[in-house]
Amino acid sequence: MPEIPKQRSSHERGLERPLVVRAALELLNEVGYSGLTVRCLAERLGVKAAALYWHFKNKQDLINAMAQAMLEQAYAEADLSVTDADWHTLLHVTAVTNRRALTGWRDGAQLMAHADITAQSSAMEGLGHLVKALMAQGFSFELAMSSLFTIVRYTLGCVFEEQTDPRSAQPPAEQVKFIKQFVKTVGVTLPSPSKRPSADEQFERGLEIILAGIAARLDASRSLA
Repeated sequence: MPEIPKQRSSHERGLERPLVVRAALELLNEVGYSGLTVRCLAERLGVKAAALYWHFKNKQDLINAMAQAMLEQAYAEADLSVTDADWHTLLHVTAVTNRRALTGWRDGAQLMAHADITAQSSAMEGLGHLVKALMAQGFSFELAMSSLFTIVRYTLGCVFEEQTDPRSAQPPAEQVKFIKQFVKTVGVTLPSPSKRPSADEQFERGLEIILAGIAARLDASRSLA
């Protein structure tokens, strides 16, 4: 890590941590995760790279802060009352909001996969509120944690595929052609598809399967209580 300069210029002193994070997210949209470097960010801000280490210990610290900012922005726009919502709504909104946070930025899933959210106290506090809300509705601590991590990982995987799979950029006609060929190959009888389900529709279908499994586990644990 570069040494922290003993004295900063007036421009460097004017930098604030939120401003640096916002500039980093804008740079991410332009160059993608692979092009995101401290040097490029410093050039964008018009400072020396060493100046950024006044605010971040290293690049990992910056990535963690960017991921947290992505989540905070999405959750600020979400309609989620931890105290009033039933568990199904809590987990559904959590998944949808996380997905919005990731899809809102180029390579958002890749950046999130490299982030250590546990290093952010506000993220851990939010997770704690969710776990307590689920436990208040009959979840054990283990079921609450495994449910949340399953939802988060499912969401991350879905968005990662959306943002990296070249087939997602295929024209709709080519996508339908693939589905028809697949149905013919496996030898099943289905209505002829007129369009491929959107990414939103596919995500919701998978999410409902996961939520149904959680409901079954919750019912089973209640019957044993």
